[in-house]
Order: sequence, then C-alpha cells, then structure tokens
Amino acid sequence: MPRPQLNRARERLVSLAGAGLGHLDYYAAAMEVVRTAIPYDAMCIGSVDPATNMITDSGKVDLVDEGDSTFLYHEYAVDDFNQYVDLAARDESASILLLSTGGDPARSARYRNVVKPVLGAEHELRGIARAAGLLWGAYSIYRDRDSTAFNQAEAEFMAGLEQAIAMGIRSAMVARVAQQSLESGEGPAVLVYDHRGRLLHATATAARRVADLGGELWGRTAVPVSSVVSALRAGRAVSRLRSRGADGCWYTIHAAPFTAGDAVAQIAVTIEQSRPPEVLPLIISGYGLSEREAEIVLLMLRGESTHAIAAALFLSPYTVQDHFKSIFEKVGVSSRREVATRIFFGQYADQQGARASAAS
Repeated sequence: MPRPQLNRARERLVSLAGAGLGHLDYYAAAMEVVRTAIPYDAMCIGSVDPATNMITDSGKVDLVDEGDSTFLYHEYAVDDFNQYVDLAARDESASILLLSTGGDPARSARYRNVVKPVLGAEHELRGIARAAGLLWGAYSIYRDRDSTAFNQAEAEFMAGLEQAIAMGIRSAMVARVAQQSLESGEGPAVLVYDHRGRLLHATATAARRVADLGGELWGRTAVPVSSVVSALRAGRAVSRLRSRGADGCWYTIHAAPFTAGDAVAQIAVTIEQSRPPEVLPLIISGYGLSEREAEIVLLMLRGESTHAIAAALFLSPYTVQDHFKSIFEKVGVSSRREVATRIFFGQYADQQGARASAAS
C-alpha cells in the first residue's frame, strides 16, 4: 500500500495517543482510522496486560458481545493459527488466517467455531501491538464472504502501525488511573464457575465490579473474567491479571480451582481492587521509560537518595543523575518531587483541564 497512506494513518494514531482519550473512545477512533485505509466488515481491538499477555478489555465494530467467552476460550485453551501470544514471538506483528492455513481456513478451530458461526465472517486478519518489548494490545479484522480476502500488503500496512497502536493503548490504559480510590465497607467480590465455565454463584459486590468491567453478572461475562477462567480451564499457569474498570478503578482478577481428586470441579474468581504496588509498574511503563529508568523511578518514589539508588543498582551517582534527566524529559517534569505528582495525577489533571477549556 502507498507509503504516504501509511504515514497519514500513523500520524493520526499518534495524535490520538496524546489526546487523553479513555480506552473505549480510543478504540473507536483507532478502528475508524484503520477503516479509512483497510475496508472491513467488522473489527475488535483491546488492551493486553503486559505482565501476563492476557486480554483485559475490548472495543468492537459490528460484532456481537455474546461471542466473547467462546473467543477467549479458543484464544487460551485451544492450539490454533495466529494466536496473539504466538504473533508476539514473531518479527511480523500481523497475519492473515487464509494464508497461514495454506488457503484452508477450516483447519483453524477458531474459524470453525467462532469466526464463521458466531461472528458471521469469512476472512480474518489479526495482529498485536508491542512497544519497548511489551505486548500492549491485540486486534482482529474481519470481512464477510462477499468481500475480498485480505492480502499481504494489508497485513504489512497493519504491521507498520504497530508502534502507534501500542502507544495509544498504553496511554489509554493509564489515562484515568488517578481516579482510583480504595473502597471500604464492601464485602469480597467472588464468583464461582463450574468446570465448563458456567456461573453458579456470586457475591453482591461481584455484580457491581463485573458491571464496571463491562459485563453482566448473569449475562455477558466481562472480558478479563473470561480471560482468567479460560486460562485456568486450559491448564495455563497464569490465571491472574490487572484490568481497568469504566470508572477508572484498577482491579486484580484471580482464578483458582476447587479440585475433586485430580480434576477441576469448580473455579473461584476474585475481583479485588488493585493496590498501588500492583499498578505502579504499569503506570511507569506508560511513560515509555526503559527498564533501568523504571527501576530508578520505583526507588525514587520510595524516597531513596541518589547515592542509595546508585548503590542499590550498582551505578555511579553521575549515571543515576543522567537517568534522572531522561526520566524528567519523558515524564514531563523538572524535579524528582514532581515525578510522583506527575505519575499519579498529571494525566488526569491534563484531561480535566482540556475538558474545562472545551466547555468554556
């Protein structure tokens, strides 16, 4: 596809990344940018917890929500072509199902059980979005039987947008973190599923938190809950992730089995409000800091002196000072004291200021 078209799409996505949008607004805007270059009949895009590589939420165009649980089960519990975690291990971040299956998409369980019967699609192009070595997002694009198949040029076009999409998802993931406040006076949020993933019991608090995560307690399962349940049913070791709710609060969702002998009889899911130590590394990553810079920021936020940081990381104080300068530039501050304020409150304040300016 023409290089100028790729550059225009990339520039628009980079602009969206800096617009302070919430995750759903960003998804909608990003999918519209893609549609101007690559016509499609349906699309979904969502964030991935970079600590676990598990999907935490999603935005959709012309797709039904009822297919979420089936989609996620096939993503984690069934070996298949072009799964997101496999794409993350490749150099090219986007791939076409028709080409990957040698022209026979029916070889794919996802195609047979989800794409065709549930989503009503014929062609699939899917990809992931990485930045600084971390997986931040994933997407799938679909066309109907009457539409033309995706081609390699379109896959390469989407691969060329990878960094810009990752930036946008990363920014959206931390944009409202300053609104988080610890809850009090509520009981635990616990859901119990049978071995097939069907909800059996739930506490009262679970209903509100599932709704905040975009689901319905006895209806459509929230995406992050489906992710941990599907992972546990598949025997994956990872059954814990972080996800942001619609009100800006961060949750840690954890699945654990009730066993009967060697078999999993039931699955318990807890939804807890994330504590700052759990969310802080994600917020820091959102500023594009290097691994070393992130280590320094964590020590800085603990109140360690320059010499203490240098000793802990086996660096010279002068090297630590150089890292400070880079951190200040990336976070947009001019002193150590401002770093904490900016990380926790800066993005929220900027958004509020923008809204106030727009309203006036």
